[in-house]
Amino acid sequence: MCYLYDLFAVRPMNIVIITNYWINSKGGGIKTYLTNLVDEFKRRESIDPAVIFKYGYDTENHHIQGNKLIFSIKTFFVLSKIKPDVILSQGPWYCLFGGYMYKQIHPVKLIHTFHTEPDQKLPFLGKIFVHHLLRNCDFVTFVSKDLQNKIERIYGLSINNKVTTYAGVSSKKVSESEINEFCERFNISKNSIVLLAQGFTSNLFKAEGAKILIKSLKKLKVSFPTIVLVLTGDGLYSNELKMYVKNENMGESVVFTGNIENPYVPLELCDIYTHISLKEGLPMALLEAMSMGKPIIATSAGGIPEAIKNGINGILVESDSDSIAENIDHLLRNKSFAIKLGLNARKCAESIFTWKLSAEKFIELIQYNG
Repeated sequence: MCYLYDLFAVRPMNIVIITNYWINSKGGGIKTYLTNLVDEFKRRESIDPAVIFKYGYDTENHHIQGNKLIFSIKTFFVLSKIKPDVILSQGPWYCLFGGYMYKQIHPVKLIHTFHTEPDQKLPFLGKIFVHHLLRNCDFVTFVSKDLQNKIERIYGLSINNKVTTYAGVSSKKVSESEINEFCERFNISKNSIVLLAQGFTSNLFKAEGAKILIKSLKKLKVSFPTIVLVLTGDGLYSNELKMYVKNENMGESVVFTGNIENPYVPLELCDIYTHISLKEGLPMALLEAMSMGKPIIATSAGGIPEAIKNGINGILVESDSDSIAENIDHLLRNKSFAIKLGLNARKCAESIFTWKLSAEKFIELIQYNG
């Protein structure tokens, strides 16, 4: 392959991102990761990004429908028209397979990124297939070191050229009128103590964590009768969680918002951000809370300890309702400590988890000639 560095000097680098989730989909953290990464690429005159996606809606990019194999085959033909310099595939095998096929014919740099932990081990033939695809990548990246270790262990793979590419995040200003509108819309009193968990209706491991948090909330109501939990997002487990809240007689203390346009509004409103999940990569919602300087209580699932250092920029807890309740109680009674945790979280986000650094890491991999 001619190397891209000289090529980029005379024309923009043509990068194609292949993803299952894109804008206007229920893609959660993957969608947020990619939209921000693409925006960061667009800020650079040397890069011309395009996106091929399965779920979502965007007339400026390439929407491909059909089953997984059809998606891969159609992706190959779209790539043949675009003629990219670089392919960044994301997540599941069918997002990588089209790029793999294209690379067999055309000189292109292929980088695949894993975002989430697999639900189950691969069958023997599946393992051989995925291993073959990954061996044909120039680099394989992971959104956390923990995810890298789990992918290799669960899939039974030894992956070469593996790199951690953390997500970035940036804080956003929220106006008083936006806060007032949010509180009025969801009937939240200004006197309430607000706990927040973002996107916990989307998968089983988060929904089970939300149930544990609701049990903690029930204990906290004794000392803090005005406390409420705000759960954002509308996902597969929304109805199950609503039924659970009803059965626990906690309907007046748990607010379901459904999908919201601006996640920074409830972040600005909340007193404590809670991320009680049983399985994770490195969640975008957690990084967003860090960027807003919020005191955080989270389980040590997945890559969370790579961002949260216990007692320094947040509190790490076991997935136990008593422990969670005790730590929330401690933060509510020790405001100065809570503020200190939030300030340290913001400093960490601003120094380590930025989209500029994320984009630069990918550019470094793209330009690597070793």
